[in-house]
This record gives sequence, C-alpha cells and structure tokens, in this order.
Amino acid sequence: MAYTETRTDRTGRTVHVGRYRVDGRLRSTRQMSSRREALATARRLEEAGKRGEWVDPAASRITVAEWFEAWQAGRADRAPRTLEAERERFRSLVAPRFGGVPLRQVVHEDVTRWSATMASPTTGEAASAARRRDAMRLLVALLDAAVDARRLLANPARSASGKVTALPRAPKTKPHRYLSHEQLRRVADAAGLPGTPARTLVLLTALTGLRWGEVSALRVSDVDPLRARLGVTKAYTRLDDGTLLLGDTKTHARREVPLPAVVADDVVALTGGRVPGDLLFPGATGAPLRRESFDRSVFRPAVRAAGAAVSLIEEILGAAVARGSGRTGRSDDGAGPADVPGLRTAGRTVYDDVLAGRVRRLQADHGLEPTGTCGPETWAVLAELDKAHRDGLTRGQKVSRTRLLATLARTTLAPGAEDFDTLTLHDLRHTAASLAIAGGASVKAVQRLLGHESPMLTLSTYAGLFEDDLDAVGEVMSAGFAAGAPGTVPDAAPARLRAVPS
Repeated sequence: MAYTETRTDRTGRTVHVGRYRVDGRLRSTRQMSSRREALATARRLEEAGKRGEWVDPAASRITVAEWFEAWQAGRADRAPRTLEAERERFRSLVAPRFGGVPLRQVVHEDVTRWSATMASPTTGEAASAARRRDAMRLLVALLDAAVDARRLLANPARSASGKVTALPRAPKTKPHRYLSHEQLRRVADAAGLPGTPARTLVLLTALTGLRWGEVSALRVSDVDPLRARLGVTKAYTRLDDGTLLLGDTKTHARREVPLPAVVADDVVALTGGRVPGDLLFPGATGAPLRRESFDRSVFRPAVRAAGAAVSLIEEILGAAVARGSGRTGRSDDGAGPADVPGLRTAGRTVYDDVLAGRVRRLQADHGLEPTGTCGPETWAVLAELDKAHRDGLTRGQKVSRTRLLATLARTTLAPGAEDFDTLTLHDLRHTAASLAIAGGASVKAVQRLLGHESPMLTLSTYAGLFEDDLDAVGEVMSAGFAAGAPGTVPDAAPARLRAVPS
C-alpha cells in the first residue's frame, strides 16, 4: 500500500517522498513539496505496476546509444553478419539523430521527421529508400525491446494503434534472372574445362541452389556418393573488414540436397586423395575460396562471354562479309551495322536459322562439317577471321578480345540459343529454383532444396514461376470430368497431369 515519508533536502527544506511497491520491490517517487501530491503519485505508480504499465523512471534516462549497446549484448547468439549490419546502420543513420537522446525523450514526431529526411552523415545526401527502411526497422526493434524491458511505457516509433506509420515504402526488388539449361551449360563451359573445380562449382551451385557461403564451406566429408547427397551443415560469412567466419547456415538448420548425376562424377573426383576435413572448393592457397575473387577471375568473365556469344558470332561474320566485299553497310542478309571500323555491336541475339545458315557456309568454306552448330573448331575459324579486322583496337583491347574468344572456344552453340543479360553468383540460386519448378518440383521440395524456413517464403519469392501450374490444374479437372462420363474406360493420366506437383 502506498504511503509517504517526510525528509529534509540539502537546503534544510521539508520535502515528501511517495513510497510504493512494484514486482515486490519498494520504490520511491521524486521529492515533492506537497505530501498529497507525493501520495497521489505513489498510488498511481503502484496501480500502474499492478496493470503491467509501470516503467522505472531511472531506467528510461539511459540514452538510445547506451540502450543499443545493452540490447546488442543480449543478442550474441545472432549471426555475426547480422550484428555487424545493425552496428553499421546504427552508427551511420540512427546515432547521429538519437544516439545521445534519453529513451524517455524520444517522441513520435521526431521519429517521423527523421524517417523522412534521413541523410548520410558523411556525404550529407539523402539515404536510399532501402537504407532508410532498414534504419527505421532497427529503431523500432530497439524501442520495442525497451518497452519489453520496462524502460518505456510505449514505443514512440509506433502510432497509438501500434502501427509503424513512418516506415519508408519498400524499394522495388531487383528482378530475378534465370538461366535455361542450355545457357547454364554455356556459362559452365566458359568457366572451365570439364572436371575443373571452376566448372564444377558453377554447375553444382546452379543445380542445387546452395548459397555462396554454403558451397564455399563444403568439406570432403559432406559428399555422400552412394546416396547421391550433399550435407549442408556450415556456411562462411564475410564481414565488412574481409574476415571470414565459419558458422551455421542462414536458417541455423542442417539439410541435405541431391547431388545431380551430371556433376556427381566431377564432385567425387575432387574428393580423391584428400582427407574428410578438407574444403571441397579451396582457394589457391588452401584457404576458403572468396566470393569476390571467384567472381572477378572466373564467373564474371564467363558470364560476359557466354551471354554475348550469339551477338559475337553475328558480329564477326558480318565484319568478314563487309570486309571481303568492300562494303561498309549491312551484310548480305541484313545482319547488323558495319559502319564502325574494327569491332561492331551486332543486333542479333538469337541463334536463328539465318545465322545457322551462315555458320554452315563458313564451315563448308573451311573444310568443316556444315552442321550449323558452333563448336570449338568453328570458334577457332571465327577467331582467325576476327584477327583480320582489329585495326582500330588498342593492344589491351586486342588481348581482351583474344581471351574472350579463347573462353568461348570451350562452348558449343546450336540453333535456338539466346544471349542473356549479365547476372550475379546469387542468380545461380534463382536458376536452381527455376529449373526445379519447371521440372515439376513441388513447393515443399523447392523449399527443402533451397533451405528456406517455410514454404510461404518459397512461394512469395518465386510465385511467378508457379503460375503455369494453373494450366495443369485445368487439365486435371477436365481429364477427371471426362473420365467420369458413362461408358468411359478410365485411362492413364496424361503426362502433364502426372507432372502436377503434389
């Protein structure tokens, strides 16, 4: 029960302090000149404690920066990359405005204004929508934790109804890029010869959907050739300072993925003569393979070459025709511009019948079998033709051109092949999802393959790829209704019907 105590302050003046209990502990109000006011305050705070609405006044004097440090200390079990990203966001966006402000002095209007005008302290320019959204979410989580710790009565970043009205609009996500089976083979061939670690890594990533941190952490012991499985148990995380940390996977769960037969022999060959604890794809010095190194030296050049292979064939043939005939306009079949000396940009991006016919004529002229398919021997002829019109290039450009054609010499293009835009290593994961769904895999199977926490995440990420299932459902309904007609003998389900995911 609340009561008051009479005391004397430093000046000798009589003051009154209210005393009340919350959570079994006796607490005091601030000093007041009126006994009635001290008693009323003590009773109000005691009632608030009974309703679970009491907040320790001393606890809310801590600054936002001090509370952030205490809050992060209790999240030591989170992934190091997550904690590092939170520290960076707080340091660069939250702290400049609220770092030195006591928790109890943070008000809704200030948060709303800050969210709309957030700027980088280094450049002074407005932060991107994605950065502002992430920073706002961090502040909301930080203040929610303060409410849970009874340092605040309510979260000032939320409205009275509990909504975060000042959250910036979600930025448009980058569209996923998917490779077809033919394009994937082209990229893999451009990355390296059959059996090489580079080619094997590209194929394995695109056929299993492993994240880079997961595939770079694979060990020899994770390969089970008898069951055709890969154990995914660990992942590397790269911090901003370049440090690589080995820890759990993103979802902290272990899983198994199938080892595709087309790459199984190459993966097993990589395990030969090595101990179980060795990395399956080590770097040059035996250390973990770094994403930026592999991307720069292998993947990006392979994608750049494979993605423009059709245009390059068109360009070389068009230049050869123009050079041989003395014309500087279009080639004899309207292939593309030929008015720029040296190398030109062709307009054709599909290996169509016209281009295949020109390749056949080239092959016949140089004693090759006129198949219309551009393989290593045909690329060798194209490389010789290309050397004849490099007059306008610098030495460095000529070297780059030679390397590009040497990379493409490992690939084979057939009619129907298409060029594609550049993509990232993570797009190989999207490719795995696309190829699995196109092959009839269910949502649950794709979820297990990619290591998503729930099927809902898989659906929300790749919803567009499942739209074709509606056509299959329509065929299922139609076939079932027709099979139930009087006098109809039940027949086996059509292929498309049998392929409907369960």
